[in-house]
Amino acid sequence: MNFGEILIYLNPLLVISAIYFGYIHIKLNDNSNKKNFDTLLYVILSNHTLILILLVYYFLKTDLRFEYVSDYSAEQLSLGYKLAGVWAGRDGTLLIWSWATILALVCERFFHKEDDSQKELTSLFGCMLLLSLCIIQLYINPFRLNEDLPNIGNGLNPLLLSPYMIIHPPIVFISYGMIVLLYASAMAYLITENKNWTNTIKRWGRGSWIGMSLALIIGGYWAYVTLGWGGYWAWDPVETSGLLPWLAMTTLLHTSVMSRRKKDYRILGPLLAMFTFVLVLLESFVTRGGIWSSVHSFIIEDNGGTWSRLRYVLENDVSVKGFFVLMLLTLITTLALVIKKYRERKDDNKQFEYKHIETIFSEDNTFFAAIYTQLLILTVTLVLLLVRANGYLSPEVFEIRLAPFVIILAAVFTIHTLRPFFELQKILIIVGLAIIFSITYALITEGRSWMVSAMIPWALICGYSIFRYMWKYKTKKLLPMLRAWGPYTAHLGIMLILIGYCLSYGLGTEDTITLQEGERKLAGNFILELEEVTMNSGPDEMTCIPKCTAFIRLIENDDDVVIDDQISKRREGNQETTQIYLKHQIHRDLYITLNSATSEGGENSATITVREIPGIILVWLGSLLTITGMLLTMFTEWKPGQKWLRNISKKVPDH
Repeated sequence: MNFGEILIYLNPLLVISAIYFGYIHIKLNDNSNKKNFDTLLYVILSNHTLILILLVYYFLKTDLRFEYVSDYSAEQLSLGYKLAGVWAGRDGTLLIWSWATILALVCERFFHKEDDSQKELTSLFGCMLLLSLCIIQLYINPFRLNEDLPNIGNGLNPLLLSPYMIIHPPIVFISYGMIVLLYASAMAYLITENKNWTNTIKRWGRGSWIGMSLALIIGGYWAYVTLGWGGYWAWDPVETSGLLPWLAMTTLLHTSVMSRRKKDYRILGPLLAMFTFVLVLLESFVTRGGIWSSVHSFIIEDNGGTWSRLRYVLENDVSVKGFFVLMLLTLITTLALVIKKYRERKDDNKQFEYKHIETIFSEDNTFFAAIYTQLLILTVTLVLLLVRANGYLSPEVFEIRLAPFVIILAAVFTIHTLRPFFELQKILIIVGLAIIFSITYALITEGRSWMVSAMIPWALICGYSIFRYMWKYKTKKLLPMLRAWGPYTAHLGIMLILIGYCLSYGLGTEDTITLQEGERKLAGNFILELEEVTMNSGPDEMTCIPKCTAFIRLIENDDDVVIDDQISKRREGNQETTQIYLKHQIHRDLYITLNSATSEGGENSATITVREIPGIILVWLGSLLTITGMLLTMFTEWKPGQKWLRNISKKVPDH
């Protein structure tokens, strides 16, 4: 047993000791046990940090004695890609997840100054979850030695040789560490009903939401510039399962707002925290374990359907079986507590009377409707993901099934936001007309362009609602103005993402044509000219081994040369890599790829795909605004931030 394995096996023992002292402290309210518990948490954090540093060292050194290092590292890789190898497989990502979990637990005890049962139970439940991760880590140990020392390492999959690989996985699993803490806090809240639970959501729910948002954005752009990954969003199983925890966390954050204001949703909040954690387990290991067929999965799959692969993996992979058991235990434990709490509270349920239309569309009811519409969107997406396990589902299936719920959510948002400014009857008339317009034009429009027709009225109405609300606060002091603007900046960003999605996939064009050297052909709205094809090939020139290059010109409006450049294709072993040509413009992107090149009888030809993608800049702009809005919200609730803004307001009284 090497030093790394000793540290790995030490983790469960340390966590069990921490659980013991934490439990005794809660039971006896003994300060000496509390000190032991706190000390052990710092020791566990130090041990996890040491393990990570040691693993990074072995990767940077390319120590091929270790099976995990030889699988994902190689001498010729740069330092950045050697570092990325640490989280290229499940062994390293689980280690980062465990490290982020204990770091979050330690930080929560530091920030949560109050000595109460909520804090102590959160730490205890968090340690129990951490123990589960540490036990699973024993079966996917990154320090396992090779039986035979290889001469060279395998390195990273060529599709992973991207700067995004260096930052994307750590962001994902650090966010998931925060979610473990949130779930532990939710379990504690079901027992204590301590109001400090909402502060935990504010700290760690928003942090994990920002992390997952960044991961989705970076992952989307990474997929966009990597040929074969279906653009920035293709409803691939890994993409979709990564969206599910984000949707659940978004709903949880909205629920926590009403919980703080009205003391409502005291059961739904913890239930959503549990659901988020379960969805994280699903995304992290089930989809990347080869169970779902995905372009993002780099684990070789067993032949057969999804369910047969699931049975095979559960029988042969102890780590996946461990996560499956953890999901079941999480569901059973949480549901048992929720049902118990619901039975205790059912006599306290409020009785609502809906005698007037004003009451039906009250602020509380529209907020309630928004939360449950988000839950419906989450549920439909999850169902479609599970249905996809039986075979391929096109993106259109997801779009058509989800569109009605998105329209309902837009309608509810409009009613809720415009209530302070207009009579309810007028708002309902506008919303009703928008629904009729969306449905009518969606039905009469062909192809995926129906999304644009359905989107237009809601882009105008929701956009106006957001700016009307923000305009209301423009004359306020700086702190209340930015506090009001933060959430609606995030809502504006999400709206722009949806508009960009509808434009880019609804109006985007794609044309694939084959040309010989010197030939011109029509490609959508352009004329494509193939000037020359060069082959740097082996015996079989038909396969572009190792490389072939096409020199092209793309012409618009007869004589306007938009692109005059080259595109190439390379094949090494079984892995094919295509260099895309991507030109960003304000109103569109031009996306050109070389599919193949051939040489027959001394004549060279190439098959090229030209994509025109309008409005995609709105996706990236909306992503920036979404995260900016959340950061602004957090900053305005941070005491140093509030003090700084108040000092500025004294110098500039009115805005």
